[in-house]
Amino acid sequence: MNEIVTTMLGASGVGKTTLLTSIYEEFKKIDREVNFKFLPDSATEEILQKNLEELKSMGDEITAKEGARGIAGTSAVAGPDSLPKFIFDLCKKSKGKKGSELLRLTFRDYPGSYVLSSNPVGREFLKKLLRESAAAIVSIDSPAAIEPHQPDPSNNKNWNLRKDSGKWHEARNHPEEILKLFKSAYSRLDEPKLVILASVKCETYVQTSEGALKLLECVKDKYAPLLKFLGDPSRRDKIAVVHAPIQTVGCLFFSRIYLENFNKPRFVFRKNNSGDAYNPLDNDHLLRYLLSFLLNLHNQGQLYERSPILKTVRKAFNQENIFEQAVKQFAKTRKTTDGFTVLQGRHLLNIKE
Repeated sequence: MNEIVTTMLGASGVGKTTLLTSIYEEFKKIDREVNFKFLPDSATEEILQKNLEELKSMGDEITAKEGARGIAGTSAVAGPDSLPKFIFDLCKKSKGKKGSELLRLTFRDYPGSYVLSSNPVGREFLKKLLRESAAAIVSIDSPAAIEPHQPDPSNNKNWNLRKDSGKWHEARNHPEEILKLFKSAYSRLDEPKLVILASVKCETYVQTSEGALKLLECVKDKYAPLLKFLGDPSRRDKIAVVHAPIQTVGCLFFSRIYLENFNKPRFVFRKNNSGDAYNPLDNDHLLRYLLSFLLNLHNQGQLYERSPILKTVRKAFNQENIFEQAVKQFAKTRKTTDGFTVLQGRHLLNIKE
């Protein structure tokens, strides 16, 4: 099978598993838009459908602990080898049949503790996974990056960055650990990579275009060391970097922070209206950017003849010309406003007409 692997990157509680579940939900809607479909394997469907049911049954108020937003994060009692792979096959639509598989998209999740230097086994697993993956989606806990020590709930609708913003950013998102992982995995690159900085739990901040741009500026500031590393002249031509604010739940908005044992923060989210239902928004654009990247690699393949990822992409796109055209049309509609922006490597995402 022609497999493309994407690493879900982030520490405990930032929302990797919830983001992955929202992508699963979006795949069902995308089927109506294109002439191919995304089919999960049985293990993927079982896990993510259970997560989806939990998200849909959320109450009016959620307290975010480990595995924020009401679902538990991935665990691996037996170590990295026991971790599930979340597999989606892109197939041609065929009446009454599954249809032929054209490309397999595999998303890798893992316990958030693997990000930490205190977990050497997990770190080595992640370094290898990053090196072998075509793309990495970095989940960013938006309230942790934005909110000050004592946030003002009345400012949620017209929020502004403060000098003391991001009080819990280091403790929650662990940007230094994320940077170290990229330095280990991307020090020498022989093929292009896609990095998506996905701001999640951002419903509060993206209700206006102005707010979405403030969120973008916050991410650029908080992740400046990572962006500097990825943008180094020795590697910037091989790395595309995108910022994508994803409303992973759609109906929950940041409310407040309270401190409990040993001053540990607990982020509280509330529905604006008790009848509001689970309604994730914009997660399909992660897939549109990923397919833009793969399609571009296929078209510019002569530059990366030795790339294992290129060989996989060529096999997929060479099977069916109609598949390439469908992917092109789907990828062209990726969002480029309201905080969605290409921070680096636009040439790796361009689509030929």
